[in-house]
Amino acid sequence: MERDRKKLTRSELASEAVRIDGAHLTIFDVVRAARDKIPITLDEAVWARVEEGRRKVVDAIAAGGQAYGVTTGVGSQKSASVKPEESADFSRALLVAHATTASRVELPTQVVRAALVVQLNAFATGRSGVSSALLRALHQRLLDDDLPRANAGASVGASDLVPLAQMALPLIGADNPLDGDRRDDRVVDLQPKEALSLINSNAVSLGHGALMLLQARKLLRGFDLSACLALEGFRGNLDTLHDAVLNAHPQPGQKTATLHMRRLLAGSRLFESDQARNLQDPLSFRCAPQVHGAIYSALEWAWTNLEIELNTVQDNPCVDDATARLLSHGNMDGTLLTLGFDNLRSALVAAIDISAQRLHKLHWPQFSALPIGLAPDDRALGGVQFLNLSHIAEAYAAAARRRANPSLLNYQGQLADGVEDYATLLPLAITDTEHLVDSAWVVQALEIVVACWAIRRREIPLDDLGEGVRGVYRRIEPLLPIGREGSDVFDVRPIVDLVRNETVVDLIDDAAPPVPEFESPDVSEDLPG
Repeated sequence: MERDRKKLTRSELASEAVRIDGAHLTIFDVVRAARDKIPITLDEAVWARVEEGRRKVVDAIAAGGQAYGVTTGVGSQKSASVKPEESADFSRALLVAHATTASRVELPTQVVRAALVVQLNAFATGRSGVSSALLRALHQRLLDDDLPRANAGASVGASDLVPLAQMALPLIGADNPLDGDRRDDRVVDLQPKEALSLINSNAVSLGHGALMLLQARKLLRGFDLSACLALEGFRGNLDTLHDAVLNAHPQPGQKTATLHMRRLLAGSRLFESDQARNLQDPLSFRCAPQVHGAIYSALEWAWTNLEIELNTVQDNPCVDDATARLLSHGNMDGTLLTLGFDNLRSALVAAIDISAQRLHKLHWPQFSALPIGLAPDDRALGGVQFLNLSHIAEAYAAAARRRANPSLLNYQGQLADGVEDYATLLPLAITDTEHLVDSAWVVQALEIVVACWAIRRREIPLDDLGEGVRGVYRRIEPLLPIGREGSDVFDVRPIVDLVRNETVVDLIDDAAPPVPEFESPDVSEDLPG
C-alpha cells in the first residue's frame, strides 16, 4: 500500500526517495530532488506504460497520415513533410536549431534539476510516447547529477523551447556553447517524436515555479512571525485573533494565519486583558490575520494548480490511448498558472506593505509611546531611524510593488508567421515572483530588527513574550547595535540571511505550543504543510 507522504515526519522526508510514477509528483518532491538532491526512483509500473506509449507512436506513424512534429515540420512549417528516411537528421537539427544561445544569464542548477524531474515525471505517463532508452538516460542524468546548462529568459511561455533544447543537446552529442568542451557519454539515438517531446513542455517553468512557491510559503509564515514580534514590541491588542472575530468571518486563509499567529504568541502576556496599550491598533497590526489570510488563499490556489500541472502532459502531439492517434492540442498553455503567480505577487505586496507600515509605527513616538526612533532618552544620535532602516525597507517595498505588475497582459507577439499568436509569459511571471520575494525577505528582516529593538527598549522580560517568538528574539537581539549606532556600519545582511535561509522558519515550524485559552472547539489547530 502506498505510504501517505503527507504523514511522513521531517526526518523521514529527509531520507525518503522521490518516487516518479507520472501521477503523484508534489511540489515538496520537486524541491527535495532539486534543492536537497534526494535520490529519485522510478515506479515499476512506469516501464510497461512507457513501452505501450512508444508502441502507439510507432503504430501511428506506420498507419500513415500526418503527425505534427513527427511527419511534419513545426510552427509555421507544419505543412512541410518529413520523410521517414529524414527523421534522424530532422530530430537532431530540431534540437540544435531551437537551442539558439542569446544570453549569458543561465538557469540556476536547482532550476535545471527541477525541470529534469518534471520532464521525467511527464514521460513516465507514457502519453509522450518516448522510448524506455530515453527515459533511462534522463533518469541516469539525475542520479549522476550530471546537469546540462541552459539560458534563462528565453521562453515566452508557449513551451520552454529554447532552454529545453539546450538541455537536450548533450543527449545527442551536440555542441552547446554554454557547456564548453563538455560531452555526454550516454548519447541517445532519438526515435521519431522524441526530439519534439524533449522541448515541447513547460518543464523549466514548472520546476522553477515549484521552487518559488515553497519560498513564498516560507516567506508568508515568516511574515506571520514578524507581525507577532511587532505586536510584542508595540504591545498590540490581540482581540483581532479572538475566536469571535474568526467565527464572524470564517475565511479559510484567515483561519490559517490566525491559528499560526496564536501558536507563535502562546504564552505571551499580551493575552492578559491589561496588556494592550490601545483599544484599537493601526490597521497594519489589526488586519494582519486578514491580509495574511488572503495571501494564504492565493498561495493555496497557485499551489494546487501547479501541483496538478506537475502530473499532466503538455507535450504536443499527445498519444491517444484509445485510437493510437497523435493529437495536436494546446495543453502547453500556461494561462492558469500565470494568473496564479500574478495573483500571488499582488497578494504578497500587501504583506510587504503592512510589514513596512508596522516598522514605521514601532518607532513613531505618537504611535509607539517610545522615544523617537527608539533612541535612548530622545538623544540626537542613535536608534533605528538614525540607521535609515525605514528608508531601506521602503526602497525594497517599492521594488516589490514594481514586480507585482501582471505578466499575462504583456504578450504582443506574432510568432511563427502568426501561428503562435498567444503566449502567457509564465517564465516571466515566475521570475518576477522570485525578484519580489528577494525584496520581501529584506523588508521582513528589517521589521524583525525594529520589533526586537522595540522589545529591548521596553525591557520586556523574555518569559513575557510568546513561546514561538522567544527563540527568534534570542537569536536576533545580540546582533543589533543597540548603544553602538554610528560607531560601526550596521550590516543587516547576516540577519536577512538568517531569516531567509530557513533558520528562523525552522524556529517557527518547531514552535508548537498549545493554542491560547480563547481557542474555541470549532476551530482546528491544523496548519497546511
